[in-house]
Amino acid sequence: MPSATISIDGNAVELLPERALFITSARALVVADLHIGKSESYRRFGVPAVDGIDEETLTRLGRAAMRAGAKVIVIVGDFTHHADGIGEAEMARFADFRTRVGMPIRLVEGNHDRGVRTLPPEWCIDRVGARFALGGFRFEHEPPEFAAANWTISGHLHPMLSIARGARSVETPAFVVDHARKTVVLPAFSKFTRGVRFEPRLNTEIFAIAENTVVGPIVAEHAA
Repeated sequence: MPSATISIDGNAVELLPERALFITSARALVVADLHIGKSESYRRFGVPAVDGIDEETLTRLGRAAMRAGAKVIVIVGDFTHHADGIGEAEMARFADFRTRVGMPIRLVEGNHDRGVRTLPPEWCIDRVGARFALGGFRFEHEPPEFAAANWTISGHLHPMLSIARGARSVETPAFVVDHARKTVVLPAFSKFTRGVRFEPRLNTEIFAIAENTVVGPIVAEHAA
């Protein structure tokens, strides 16, 4: 599955088709918006939801970590969806994942995580607060409005790009690299999410994930 390697302030960063980012120097796999338990939350409120979402999410996360050779996983917010979505099945499912993927996991809290006050201790997840720093980058769930000294890696927006397919168009998850604000916004790692459509604009590069390949950079015509 072809990825795309870019340089940010001299740091090699790999954009992976699994919807993850890998910081080479820190051996850190970075993901956002897993929304574990979202299907279960929907069902408890009487809303039909697709089965197997969490299983697919965790399988893909483990595969990405192993393929990249990661030493740590950083989740940039919204690991969980709602406290009502963490039942016995979810607890057992993630505990099983931890038996297979034992590396440290750092959780930067997102807006959904704040409603889940505690996580099962056997999940071995280190909640590091609203902000975290590693490998020369800042991590914050919601993209900052203004540029900081170091680049910030965020999630929250679930960026999508519309790609023309003949007379039709499809929306595909995307990484958004904003050089003016010094931010990288990650696609939602969960496939059970809606997204915000992004268009190429000045000082911004978009890398789309299409057919298990990271395509880009896609830039505004007047910025090329």
